Order: sequence, then C-alpha cells, then structure tokens
Amino acid sequence: MRKVLSIAKAEYFQAVRSKAFLIGLFGMPLLMGGGILFQLLVEDQVDLSERHCAIYDPGGELWPVLEAAAQERNERGIWQAGEDGQREQLRPEFILERHIGGDERADVVLSDQVRAGELQGFLLLDPTLIEDEVSERPLAYHTEEPTFTELPNWLEEVVNEEIRRRRFAAADMDRELAERLVRRVDLSTWGLLEAREDGTVDEAEEDNDVRTFIIPFAGMMLLFMLVMTTAPQLMNQVLEEKMQRISEVLVSSVTPFQLMLGKLLGSVAISLTLAALYLGGIFWATHHWDVAHFVPAATYLWFVLMMVFALLMYGSLFGALGSACSELRDAQSLMMPAMIILMIPLFALSAIVESPNGNLAVGLTYFPTATPMIFLFRLLAPPGPPAWELLSAIVMCLVTTAALLWASGKIFRVGVLSQGQTPTFGKLLGWVLSK
Repeated sequence: MRKVLSIAKAEYFQAVRSKAFLIGLFGMPLLMGGGILFQLLVEDQVDLSERHCAIYDPGGELWPVLEAAAQERNERGIWQAGEDGQREQLRPEFILERHIGGDERADVVLSDQVRAGELQGFLLLDPTLIEDEVSERPLAYHTEEPTFTELPNWLEEVVNEEIRRRRFAAADMDRELAERLVRRVDLSTWGLLEAREDGTVDEAEEDNDVRTFIIPFAGMMLLFMLVMTTAPQLMNQVLEEKMQRISEVLVSSVTPFQLMLGKLLGSVAISLTLAALYLGGIFWATHHWDVAHFVPAATYLWFVLMMVFALLMYGSLFGALGSACSELRDAQSLMMPAMIILMIPLFALSAIVESPNGNLAVGLTYFPTATPMIFLFRLLAPPGPPAWELLSAIVMCLVTTAALLWASGKIFRVGVLSQGQTPTFGKLLGWVLSK
C-alpha cells in the first residue's frame, strides 16, 4: 500500500503544481460566469433598425387598426426617458405598409420583396377573420427570418385584441364583466404540513424553483464536470507514459495493479481538491446571501461520496482503456463507447426531472455506472428517494466500483506492457477473463 500511496502522492503534486491544473481550477467557473456576464452585457444590445412589414387585408377592415397600433407603438411604446432626460429607443420600429392586390398573387409578389430585402415579412389576413368560423390559415405570416418573433407576436396580439373587441360588441356584452368572470385563479405549490407533539402545526413552505430544480441540476452537472476533468485525462496520461515506455520502467518496481490504483487515487485526490474549492465557494455564497437552508449540510457529504464512487468507476475504466492502446487513434475509437456510458444520465435528464422517483429514474439508479449521478440528482430533488434506497444505492456503488477495479486491473496488467496491438472489445474481454 505504501507504493500505491507514493504513486498517488507523486501524481497529485505533479498535477496541482502544473499550469493545466490552475487553468482547470479557474477556467470552468470563469467560463460559466463569463457566459452569464456576457449575456447580461449583450441583452441590451438590440438591433434597432426599422422592420418593414406588408399587410394584405382584402376586406380592409383590420388595416386601419394595425396602422394605428403601429403608430402608437412607434411613438410611445418603444421609448423610455434616459438619464440625461432624452428619450432612449429600446425596441425597433415596425413600419407597416398596406399591399393592394393586383393581377399577380399577393403572396408571390410579397415573397419576392422579402427576398430582395425590402420587407422583414408580410401578413396575410383571411377575409373571414372577424367571423366566428374562419379558415385554416386566418393569420399567415411569411418571412425569411423566423427567429425574429417580436413582429409576428405583436401582429397576432393586435389582431386578436381587435377581434375580441368586435365579438363583445356584436354580442352586446360588457367586456370588463366578461373578463372578470373568466379571470384565472393562479395556483401555487406548497409542501406538506406536520403536526408537532405539542399540538402545534409546522406550516407548509411554498416550493421554490431553486430547491426543486436548480440545486439538483447544478449538483449533477458539477459532478459530471469533475469526472470529465479527471477521468479522460487519466486515459491520456496512461497512454502517453506507455508510448514513451515510462510504464515499463515503473512496473519493474511496482505491480501493474499498484500502478493503476496509485494513478487512480491521485486523480481522486485532484478532484477532491477541486470539489473542496468549489463546494467551499458554494457554502460561502449560500451563507452570504442567506439561502443556506436550500443546501443542507448533508448535501455536501452525499456529493463527495457520490463523486468518489464516480471517479473510481470512470477513472478505472478510462485508465484501463488507455493502457490497452498503443496510439492515439486506438484511444479515440475506444473513448466514444466510454463517453456514451458516462453521458447516459444526461440523456435521461429531462425524464428524471419530470419524475425523480418514476420507473425510469429508479431503473437508471441501478444501472451500474449511472448510479452516482442519477442517485445524487434524486437525492437533491424533493421529496428524495425512499429511505431503503439510500443503503441500496451505496451497495450498488460499492459493487460496481469493486467490479470495475477488478476488471480494469486485469486489463491494465496485460495492456500496459503490450505494444503494437489494436485493441478490440473482444480482446479486452479476453484479458478480463484470463487467469
């Protein structure tokens, strides 16, 4: 064991003293924080160029309404008073022009104008639009830039508002009364109440998106990030030492399994260092902004436990694959299946968010390599898994980790000294089953 710890210590200090470690330490938070900051900086950078839109209204009943609404919006709806007292434009102006049909089809003529850059788009109004029964395409907006949704959304709202007004007038109904009668009643989601022994009641708390969605998602993504930071790097490191014949020198002093285990423990120590810094920052931030109740102390312990299991699982897997390869091309072909296994929890994330204790989530909890990430998410998402699953998930992680360490050790024993062989999964299985 002393040799294993010596290798782990050497791997750890070699990594933490390198520039790559510092880049990895600060790079990911800066990348994520920089992305958020960049979004905040550019959210006010709006293209204020005029948006021209043609309106084809054969009946001519809605054109005056649209024209008046556009004028009102351009004069008052897109401006605000600046700090210097001058008006500041916030949104682009909508310039509407009415198209009078001719011998050619209106949609064909207007499409050519859009292609020529004269129009942002055009709106076709069905003549039966204001009737109770309309055609299949009462409002048809055509454009080459469907990603710009502000203009069609505004047109739809203006037209529908006018149609509602006319329908109320035709039915001789008080619109304010009707809107009050059909006013929605908002629903809020709360937790459960609990009666205390002294007869008082512990009132329910309103559910919060931070606790319900953001914390479980952030915990799972942080775990995924830490695994991706170290496990694939271990594969590259083992392959590099093998290509440079350094492994042959090392196995003259230690067994292949001791070498693999030492490197693996060194990688775990590196990730624990990163986790301590990240979790420490989270702990400080939650207490600084008085939201520590969203992240109980047990959350940190469960995260570290699941992280250690995940690192041992995937680290041993990637390390074994690296030892079986003799060149980078072989490593790339073997990495893809390993990456697919690693990303299974992310593939099923949407279904797990919808039902953390559903059949799919429970089933994936007992899919060997997915247990740490899936169980961590379920643990952090209310109401959490049943009590019996706490022990069963730990047992599953222990069994999977032991099995992968054993199988990886068998592969590492043969692969680290093999040269010039193209690894296949059949060959790897044969190494595992060999005596």
